[in-house]
Amino acid sequence: MTDDTSLLWCVQWSVDGVHIVHDPPPTPQAELSILGIPIGAVYSSPVVALRELLESDAVHAFGVFAEHLNFTTAAAHLHLSQPSLHTKIRKLQAGLGVELYERDGRGLLLTAAGERLAVYAHDAARHAEALLADLRGDPAPVMIAAGRGTLRWVIGDGLREVARSGRPLRVLTANQEAALTAVSSGRVDMALVAYDPPPRLLRSEQIAAYPQVLFLPRDHRLATCDELTLRDLEGLALIVPPMGSPHRRALERALFDAGVSWTVAAEVDGWDLLAHFVALGLGAAVINGCVVPSDELAAIPIRDLPTLRYWAVWRPERDHLAVDVLNQLRPQSPHDGSSR
Repeated sequence: MTDDTSLLWCVQWSVDGVHIVHDPPPTPQAELSILGIPIGAVYSSPVVALRELLESDAVHAFGVFAEHLNFTTAAAHLHLSQPSLHTKIRKLQAGLGVELYERDGRGLLLTAAGERLAVYAHDAARHAEALLADLRGDPAPVMIAAGRGTLRWVIGDGLREVARSGRPLRVLTANQEAALTAVSSGRVDMALVAYDPPPRLLRSEQIAAYPQVLFLPRDHRLATCDELTLRDLEGLALIVPPMGSPHRRALERALFDAGVSWTVAAEVDGWDLLAHFVALGLGAAVINGCVVPSDELAAIPIRDLPTLRYWAVWRPERDHLAVDVLNQLRPQSPHDGSSR
């Protein structure tokens, strides 16, 4: 039957995945359709058609598109023309009977169904890679998302250990929000994040904790102190991250609560550049204690600032990889971690 008003079959998206539902059951020889699109003339055809659709290269193509939300960029990565990619995704939408993306001004956004399909596409691709590696007797590749400072100062040695073990390693440089999004979407296997505890829907394990320290030139009046309080920063010109960053927000709040007056000497993103600007003599900076100061700088712990904690975060579906790489990534330091 091709009349949409007498539709028997539909696609139901839920937290459990894709389900085929019908009411009432079709006759074995009925001509069936999904949202008016004929998909066969035998009882099992809807299930077979949808299964084939989800196993098609169009799903892989959609996964790449979902990463970029740009047809031109995604088509280039897939070595396809833009019209070919657009046609693949349009047919995929029609076959599933759901909208996978929508326009948002000049950009594109995934719908709820599109987000679910993107996770499915990324998981399918990762499972295929893991299987091929296992058939060859090789370790499965792992992809990790983290910020630049985390990659260098927190898990740099751990990344070396992962590479030495023979496991192929891919790294995505991303801020905390982008790293968590990459994990949730299945794009990466694991993210390393700091400051706020990760969402409870994700697996997480604390891997490191560091004090916050004040970087300043060795000839500064505070450089000989063994420890500082926030009140000691009164009147300082500070080099700080850009507005809106987690570190900037937390630091401003702490200084405000302590009643400390201070000025912005410069704004710069990244632990390395903060330290470099201090070395240039532009001011002092509150920096993560994992960063090693150069010879001309002193790093003094600030007693009343909270410890910065780092978590490894992953989806339950990637447990097998997380178990294998966590011990290699964990910094060799006296700081204890805890899991949940």
